[in-house]
Amino acid sequence: MIKTSRSGCKINWYLKVTGKRENGYHDIVTLFQYLETPSDTVEFDFAAAPGIKVSCDDPSLPQDLDNLAGKAAQSYALAAGISPCWRIFIKKEIPSAAGLGGGSADAGTVLRMLEEQYGLLGKEKLLEIAAKTGADVPFFLSPGLVLAEGIGEKMTAFPLPEKLPPFLIIFPGFPVSARWAYCNMAKERITPAQENIAKELLSALQGNEISALAKLMHNDLEYALFDKFPLLEVLRQDLTLSGALRVMVSGSGSSIIALFPDKEARQQAAEKIKELLDDPVSAVFELGE
Repeated sequence: MIKTSRSGCKINWYLKVTGKRENGYHDIVTLFQYLETPSDTVEFDFAAAPGIKVSCDDPSLPQDLDNLAGKAAQSYALAAGISPCWRIFIKKEIPSAAGLGGGSADAGTVLRMLEEQYGLLGKEKLLEIAAKTGADVPFFLSPGLVLAEGIGEKMTAFPLPEKLPPFLIIFPGFPVSARWAYCNMAKERITPAQENIAKELLSALQGNEISALAKLMHNDLEYALFDKFPLLEVLRQDLTLSGALRVMVSGSGSSIIALFPDKEARQQAAEKIKELLDDPVSAVFELGE
């Protein structure tokens, strides 16, 4: 039996690092936004050869149990007492190591597909497996507009806004690992989150208050990326000159979010950036209304 599911991505409208634990993990406050574009496609064969086989149309990515989706599938099989005969194929559209949660999205989608197929674990156990698989994986079990705290495991869901403001996601053509971004963040940036920030962000999103949202957007990880990678700074300057109200790295990067006052400004900026990024690996996504 073969089933297929789309696996969307995420951006972070806000990411504040508030502490570092003895085990090396960081405490954060972040506002996740689920997006249906760009998205991967996960094809799952539940009656394949014995074992767990994971492959991808991007041969540079990990395969089988080295892939986050494979790790999630193995954890489900062990917890459910299943002898797996599974083949998973992932068609990539979400750039890898881009701060958009592509690997986590695929892993979360695999867990959801397995639970829909077998129904053996329940919500709490599934969340436990997701959290052990990766910090962002629990979000993709029931993605939407979510405030995440702790290391990302404490989640509060909110109603999605009726529409999103006009913005671009720009993948510059190179990856950045989350580990690098956190390791190179200046320690003095680890401070408490702004008081009432979640309420203000949600109000700006729900009310489509673009100028207010632009002022509230924040990412503690972006400073190291702009210092390290000159192309990101060039993109920020060009996007700002093209009318962007805020240009910010999403998550641990390398993708950039650029927020615009209207669709016309966004479209004109997208055309300029596509000319600048003369690289078949880079990508520009136009989203929002």
